[in-house]
Amino acid sequence: MKSLAIIGSTGSIGKTSLNIYKKNKKKFNLVCLAANSDIKKLVMQKKIFKPKSIWLFDKSKSNKLTISREKFLAKYKKNKIDYIISGVSGYEAIDINFDLLKICKKLLIANKETIICGGKIFLNLAKKNKCSIVPIDSEHHCIDFFYKNFLDTDKIEKIYITASGGPFYNKKIKYYEKKKNVLKHPIWKMGKKISVDSSTFANKVLELFEAKILFKIPEKKITIRVDEKSIVHSIIKLKNNFYFPIIHNPNMEIPISNSLLLDHNLDINFKNLKINISSPDMDKFPIIRLGFKILKMKSHKAMILFTVFNERLVKMYLNSKIYYGDITKILIKTFSNKSILKSAKLKIKNKTDIDNAIIFAKNFDL
Repeated sequence: MKSLAIIGSTGSIGKTSLNIYKKNKKKFNLVCLAANSDIKKLVMQKKIFKPKSIWLFDKSKSNKLTISREKFLAKYKKNKIDYIISGVSGYEAIDINFDLLKICKKLLIANKETIICGGKIFLNLAKKNKCSIVPIDSEHHCIDFFYKNFLDTDKIEKIYITASGGPFYNKKIKYYEKKKNVLKHPIWKMGKKISVDSSTFANKVLELFEAKILFKIPEKKITIRVDEKSIVHSIIKLKNNFYFPIIHNPNMEIPISNSLLLDHNLDINFKNLKINISSPDMDKFPIIRLGFKILKMKSHKAMILFTVFNERLVKMYLNSKIYYGDITKILIKTFSNKSILKSAKLKIKNKTDIDNAIIFAKNFDL
């Protein structure tokens, strides 16, 4: 029986992970569930799934049923957890994920911000702690699976990360778009932040950065395509012009189950299945062009700044402090700012540099 912890258990990734656990209880020892601030849902999950402990990040809302971060980390420092699923969103989870590397054998991670902001420093620390990083975003999970199981990466010519296109791919985008329209994703059921990112294509830009870091892909060898049905998750092009589309049902249970070495029955119905791959319009979704500009800068710090700026703007939009169109407008304007371009040239050498870059981005006047 393998030990398992689910960090971010009250979010969409966490709920999917718990559904998988429920079907496979005999294979896992559930040692911990953790959440950011929703103590009511976390306590309810404790009653239903009976983990050995629960941990709430927000100490002000913790109670006698929860354990502290320090106690949780100390408990598993020597006897590492086999699998930890980290589904916490946002850059605020970076420190938590850095800590998790020290107490687990395999970290199944869906947090783009940690991979992007942590970069080589995060991956090197994982290696030092003998912790395997397993991406569970569907696109990166597919690429990772291909890399590990099929062929020498030198034979790869290009990698296409696919997008669903979000709610506005075939519709006119309004500057003052209402939240209910922005959050209405046509395929995936996701949290509010990632739903907004999907609508602007910021999510795909983050995935470009993530793929570059995880798989050391040169910026010229990675791009974006759209499959509105979200059946094709990645496409691998070889140097002999053979293409390998990686296809699976658009359900997050698949990459999570695969990463836990579990079977699933989420097959695709090929009857009348039609797949249409297209290129996104960068005039309509200019954040994509900004993403490629940042890749060409070869700047880890620029990726961190984009990640934090974007998250700040999305929160501002969700809190009705800016309009929908302001997200893209402000991001593009910010990356033409001389002080930002100058700051982006500074190298990120250690965790302190990462923290300082995040603090700079959090305090920059957007």
